[in-house]
Amino acid sequence: MKREKLVEYRGNRSQAVMAKMYGVSQQCWCKWENGENKPSVVLMKKMEMDSGMPMEVLFFDIFNKKNL
Repeated sequence: MKREKLVEYRGNRSQAVMAKMYGVSQQCWCKWENGENKPSVVLMKKMEMDSGMPMEVLFFDIFNKKNL
């Protein structure tokens, strides 16, 4: 499941640029976008602050498992 809001937050920046911002590999960022993995709560909180979107929106699938 693609995390559209996370992709939207990335915008025109590459996955490598975003990964560097959060101290992870590009492959790790890619897995986050594709819903294969999730970041730590600390990183989700940082993304929430940086993006202006609640982590529950950025990672909707994690916080709304009943809807899957």
